[in-house]
Amino acid sequence: MKKKINILINEEARFLGLYYGYWNWFFLFEKDLKELDLEVNFYSGINKKFLEADYLFLNSRSLPKNNDFIDIAYLKKLYSKNSNLYWFDMRDSAGTTQFEVLPYVKKYIKKQFYKDKTLYSKKIEGGRFYSDYYIKNYNIRDTQDYNSELINPIYLNKLILGWNLGVSFFFDSIKFSKMEYYKEFLKKKFFYNKNYSMILDDFENWDDDGKKFDFISLMNTNIYRNSVAYQRKNLQKILINYDNKNKIINNRYSKRDYYKTLRNSKVSVGAYGWGEVCYREFEAIKCGVAFMTADMSNIETWPNIYHKNETYQPYDLDFKNFLDDLKNLINNVNLRKKFVHNSKQILYDCHSLKGKNYFLNKINEIIS
Repeated sequence: MKKKINILINEEARFLGLYYGYWNWFFLFEKDLKELDLEVNFYSGINKKFLEADYLFLNSRSLPKNNDFIDIAYLKKLYSKNSNLYWFDMRDSAGTTQFEVLPYVKKYIKKQFYKDKTLYSKKIEGGRFYSDYYIKNYNIRDTQDYNSELINPIYLNKLILGWNLGVSFFFDSIKFSKMEYYKEFLKKKFFYNKNYSMILDDFENWDDDGKKFDFISLMNTNIYRNSVAYQRKNLQKILINYDNKNKIINNRYSKRDYYKTLRNSKVSVGAYGWGEVCYREFEAIKCGVAFMTADMSNIETWPNIYHKNETYQPYDLDFKNFLDDLKNLINNVNLRKKFVHNSKQILYDCHSLKGKNYFLNKINEIIS
């Protein structure tokens, strides 16, 4: 007997490539889901028709909030009408959570988690482990506290790792006013795996000896939380003071010129922002560029392009040995080639049969 999944999303989202892109696979594998007797429908608002489903997929961008917390009274009303609620946490960081919803949802799906789940039962300043580090070790202060509910251990079995923005096709330069336009665009313009088939096509001919720039680093440092902005601002200072004439730091580009410049760079240097996983790393992979970012060893995510010293060059929160590692990466063509090859393989797998199987198995895990 066919089961119905109704998904609530925010129709007003501006950059649908990154936000709606998270839901790409529901469109791409619509036929496969139907073969599993699952019918998927999207709604931009809650009405009687939306509530008439076997599974209601909610997300953190589509329900009202009270400051840092979800409006639980509103969620309770939904729960009273249909208790088959599934929560997709769309927040950027592994540490920024909405565990207040756990008593009312069957499963809690998030793009990334801390590997050590005991951290969720401890107070973390600023809601992020790196904010906590800079607040406690560098006397950084935020203008307002971050508040979140600690997890009750009885709900740990509800936590499910989902997928990150690596499944997106990065239409972040294209804006759509309605979901239907996006859905039709996706169906007409892209077929499964073709958009990413070029990822490994010419790898054997990969050569960056002729690249003009040693590294590129484009980051937004205008972040109102000081503990979040601190790493980016310090990284920017280090890179600006680094005596290297072949560098690109926070220049403004059109999307076309940005990708052209990125492809002409040996290394892409990034940092944590509001979260740990950043689309800049996926852009670097697509363009055949090795990337360097803050250590991701304590984060679990999928697709996981962050394998220390295998797919990227990590650095510590205190920037110890940062410049030495950056110089080594710039001067070591074999290391860059290893990073590019390994990270491309992971992203290619994501957009191949392995990715399809991951998604279908994950949906089964969520609703079982």
